[in-house]
Amino acid sequence: MKKPIIGITSAHEKEEGLRNYHRTTLSIDYTKAVVAGGGIPLVIPVTDNIEVIKAQLELVDGLLLSGGADLNPFLYGQDFKEGIGVISPERDTCEMMILEEFLKTKKPILGICRGHQLINIYFNGTLFQDLRYYGKEAQKHRQDLYPELATHRVNIVEEDNILFKLYGKEIATNSFHHQIIDRLGEGLTTIATANDGIIEAFQMKSHKFLYGIQWHPEMMTARGNTEMKKIFEKFVESCEVK
Repeated sequence: MKKPIIGITSAHEKEEGLRNYHRTTLSIDYTKAVVAGGGIPLVIPVTDNIEVIKAQLELVDGLLLSGGADLNPFLYGQDFKEGIGVISPERDTCEMMILEEFLKTKKPILGICRGHQLINIYFNGTLFQDLRYYGKEAQKHRQDLYPELATHRVNIVEEDNILFKLYGKEIATNSFHHQIIDRLGEGLTTIATANDGIIEAFQMKSHKFLYGIQWHPEMMTARGNTEMKKIFEKFVESCEVK
């Protein structure tokens, strides 16, 4: 039986030591997680050529927007603030084009960390550029050392979604981010929060399968966590093979 092909967005990174030289990069954890979930990963490089993007997206049955650099605050109407990290304008442009085109197909979309935030911005949401601007006491959301280690709980606050069906009302997750959702995007529904109130997951209920997840289930899946693997199994299962 033919397996669904999952397109995974990648980073556009500078090579240290060589001027004007860039690489297409992606953590192998994403491809491992897609394979563990039953899909075939296809890495999508950064480009601003819309015809190339359209041709690439014709090949895939689902889209995974991966993690990475901070998003440009200009995308959500803000100036740069203290605490913002490295940005990638080339990647921002490419992924906004990818998301806009792929939404037309109504095929499944999963955003992880940066991908979660990018979807929110696409639908006119905003971010806190750093946790220091949250205005409330926050948990440690940028852990050290072990990518597979669960460091805080996530409360699943809505029942009609895959997270509640898989895990019930609570799950323990890892955490690797310093930016968070401020205003939620139009048409999106918060489905999970951390104990400090920070949004950890959302869905678009009008879409067949469109989820944003702030933690990194691919890191945990790639290191043998069978509970987190279920997210990728559900994602791949929702994709219809051509």
